[in-house]
Amino acid sequence: MTDTLSYVLMDYLSSIGVNKVFFVPGGGNMFLVDALGRHPKIDFISTHNEQAAVIAAEAYSRLSEKIGVALVTTGPGATNSITGIAGAWLDSIPVLIISGQVKTKDIKKHYKIRQNGPQEIDIVSMVKDITKYSKTIKNKNILIKEFKKAVSIALSGRPGPVLLDIPLDIQGVKHNFGKFKKNNINNLVSGSNYNYKNNCKYLISHLKKAKKPLFLLGQGVKSSRALNDAKKLITNTNIPCLLTWPMTDFLPAQHKLNMGKPGTVAKRHSNIILQNCDMLITIGARLDKVVTAHNPKNFAKNAKVFCIDIDKYELKKHPKRFNKILIDAKDFIKVLLNQNDLQLCNKNWINECNNIKNFFSKEKFIKKKSFSIYNVIDYLSKVIPSNSIVATGSSGLSIEAFYTHFLNKINQKIFLTTGLGAMGYGFPALVGANKFKKNLFLFESDGSAMMNLQELQTLKTIKSNAKIFLINNNGYASIRNTQRNYFQGRYVGTTCNTGLETPSISKLARSLGIKSYLCKNMKTLKKNIIENINKNELILFEIYVEENEDLLPKCSTHNSKNGGLISAPIEDLSPLLPIEVLKKYSNNKVDNLSNRIRYEI
Repeated sequence: MTDTLSYVLMDYLSSIGVNKVFFVPGGGNMFLVDALGRHPKIDFISTHNEQAAVIAAEAYSRLSEKIGVALVTTGPGATNSITGIAGAWLDSIPVLIISGQVKTKDIKKHYKIRQNGPQEIDIVSMVKDITKYSKTIKNKNILIKEFKKAVSIALSGRPGPVLLDIPLDIQGVKHNFGKFKKNNINNLVSGSNYNYKNNCKYLISHLKKAKKPLFLLGQGVKSSRALNDAKKLITNTNIPCLLTWPMTDFLPAQHKLNMGKPGTVAKRHSNIILQNCDMLITIGARLDKVVTAHNPKNFAKNAKVFCIDIDKYELKKHPKRFNKILIDAKDFIKVLLNQNDLQLCNKNWINECNNIKNFFSKEKFIKKKSFSIYNVIDYLSKVIPSNSIVATGSSGLSIEAFYTHFLNKINQKIFLTTGLGAMGYGFPALVGANKFKKNLFLFESDGSAMMNLQELQTLKTIKSNAKIFLINNNGYASIRNTQRNYFQGRYVGTTCNTGLETPSISKLARSLGIKSYLCKNMKTLKKNIIENINKNELILFEIYVEENEDLLPKCSTHNSKNGGLISAPIEDLSPLLPIEVLKKYSNNKVDNLSNRIRYEI
């Protein structure tokens, strides 16, 4: 059988289980695009921007547990893809990016020459620090070998993106080939260091003695495809767990062992329980300052801390008092599951955790006589059904409020790009999730939506039936809060009067033929959602909320009377509690900083 090398490549991708490619066509990838269109077993979705194509492939990978594939052209097509690649890199998502390139004879021969071929750009050099592997393939005889290598690298150890750059003449060369054997290569290859046994024994000995043990589960649990094992571990040991944002959907919010998501912005109970535990086991969590707040050294300050990670460099950055074990999350969880003599967690600790959780769950941050983001999130918690997929934007006040206050249900899948936190994530992520049509939702904000607004048309084209909840707080509410709190309200580029004006996205959506509703109060929102949530079509709800709400609860930095700054401990969130209440729920111990904040500001 004879065809172009591009078609041979598509046949190889099909043989390893790839059945969806997200792409933007161009002159620099024309043979690849032709082969994609002709291949009978691979579907494609054409986006309007290469960044969106890579984000869609990343979202598809998250939900399908297959490697995502994006195809882009040379020059600006390749450079447009970089934000999506960076997001996949930081969140450990396996994505294969295929970029077109000028003919091999037109590729510049010296690095000091800026460009030789038309629209030529050295994309491999640009992405080498945000990919696990990247290469321009200049030899037709190694193309399939290089793709096998790249896919294997993407899926081994800590997963991540890879990029292969294919010149036009390599794409179009004719090649004799036979059928590839089917080989579902999407199974991950463990990257554990098998010298971990003694460290695990040390951890297990402490776990047997701990009176207040706690797990903290991060994205690494998903990346190693250990969700089912992790749920079995929590159930078998009855040990409460904390979660990072990417793990929001691990257990229902109301589950007796789910203690929420600790961090700089968090429910109070999560941070207080964290500081009360006597042993903390973090699995696949990077522990950045979004989670640890201002002082990582005092994170879980009363606990023996064990950090489980597959990446030795992530472990090296942690405080010296943390015990570090280099092992894949799935392998570690299996080690614990194989311990027949682990006792169930004591009921007193579980009761203490739930008493704290129940007490602080009553706290509300809704302003009277205003249409609050907290009202909206509370209502969406009730109406978004179980067995739903909820894509979200990645940054800004609305998204942070969502991940702090949304009460997820059983079997919901909720996701974002958390490491990069790129604005513009929501619409392309929804494109990537479109295969999973049942109960598909997006929670996004106006400022972020503007970054990839064109993908609304893609959603219309692919006949998405998603329901989009678009929060309009008139631009960049999070940055306005920063400018108000740190720069005396000198707004720059965050309001209509200072250079930023966002349109009515519901009106724009209607111009594309998308059914849209404008909601400026709770009554209208409830009516429109109740009437439309079960309809099998794409619907956008633009929700105009209070423009200048504070993000709460939050670990704050306070100005002292002498002009200095005092960063609050992670358990002491603003608005500040009476010191007696904080003390009561913190094992009758209060950090000296908490006293200083109350008496020196």
